[in-house]
Amino acid sequence: MRTAVFLVICFFLMAPLSAGAADLSFQLSKEEIEVGLDPTREKVTISGQVPAGLPVIVRVEGPKRPVLVSLSQDDSFVKFSEAEVLGLPGYYQVLTSQPVENIPQQFWNELGINPDYQQLKRNAWTRMRQNVGEGFEKYQQDYLDLALKVKEQKRMYAVRQGVVQHRGGNFQVDIPLIAGMPLGELKVTVLTVVDNQVIAAPAQVLHIKPASLLSLGSQEVSISAVLVISLFMLPIIMLTVAQVLEMVEQYKEEEKRARLLKQLRQN
Repeated sequence: MRTAVFLVICFFLMAPLSAGAADLSFQLSKEEIEVGLDPTREKVTISGQVPAGLPVIVRVEGPKRPVLVSLSQDDSFVKFSEAEVLGLPGYYQVLTSQPVENIPQQFWNELGINPDYQQLKRNAWTRMRQNVGEGFEKYQQDYLDLALKVKEQKRMYAVRQGVVQHRGGNFQVDIPLIAGMPLGELKVTVLTVVDNQVIAAPAQVLHIKPASLLSLGSQEVSISAVLVISLFMLPIIMLTVAQVLEMVEQYKEEEKRARLLKQLRQN
């Protein structure tokens, strides 16, 4: 009897959570895109269903990339205060249907909408590029803050408030594709808050690939890669052409000398 009562209580306690999770779903217009020099030309739309009146938070993040930063104030070539900040996603965008201030602050970190990216700092660490001992350990937080600032300046990190269109039980928003964004897998998560609990739909993955012009086996060469290779090879090609022309001139000069010597001997 006690077991039955306990199961009934558990059912009623879990019912709001299960119902909320079942009512939250989404899909991607594309699961894979190829980006070239201008990713903004591409478009990926997230659309889904969520109960009316609830906030919608769309979080897009990944893949992890190191960030090179320096606390040096000058522009010298050698910087003895350079560090790599690791553990941060290369791309982090949070899109909301309403202002962050309307969502209880106790859920900010779990939703990923904290303006100072507190939830990302927990998984990041700093590695110095030079062996400077323990002199810079007290600046670890400064390096991390600077890395986040660099990401914001490049528009890789942002909390975009009120951009998710939410009407009735449906929502829709476009993922902001930015020039220079990292290639790889982006994790897409949609969340909301129901009865003072954070509910998340199963995450999906968006694959970002380079727009390929050439294919070498299984390895693709992107437009930007082709451009870089061409610019790198151009001086080599010009130098090779110059060497060939020089060899041709030397050959002509040797033939001319040989003819003169032959004429002198005949005379």
